[in-house]
Amino acid sequence: MWDARGGFASPEPIVLEAPPPEAHPELRVGEAGWVWEDEASELTTNTRVLLSPNTTHALLGHGVVDELNRLDLELGPVGSGRDALIPQAAIDEASAILYEADRKTYGDIWEFPFAEDPGPPLRQLRLRINNREYQRSLARLQDLVRGASRSGFAVRIRI
Repeated sequence: MWDARGGFASPEPIVLEAPPPEAHPELRVGEAGWVWEDEASELTTNTRVLLSPNTTHALLGHGVVDELNRLDLELGPVGSGRDALIPQAAIDEASAILYEADRKTYGDIWEFPFAEDPGPPLRQLRLRINNREYQRSLARLQDLVRGASRSGFAVRIRI
């Protein structure tokens, strides 16, 4: 197929909808939970929210991860594959970012690239976002952050 720029156009991308994490090695997942100090003054964590490939790639694609990384995080950035810590001092800002993210879930179909299929021909792999699942996950993350704020905990998130 010839495109208007005088070259061959790329073939249509491969679009996945609601794939399980094991469907492709480039699909990313995550989790989030609380962090607190136990009686022995050691940090303790839990996992309260599991982040599906749908939610994880929506957070990345909509720029939510970038916004969270603008906060004064500890242990490293969100999206590094390791835990990032949102301290109490940044909890309110994190909550505002998550509430703002919910506004991008309405009225459109979103697809975000996550890998390339070597082909032949070379094609882009895209994930079509299930907005309802993403909204539910955002609500869980918002609840997690609110609960951490009320309890004096920090939040850990790994993507």
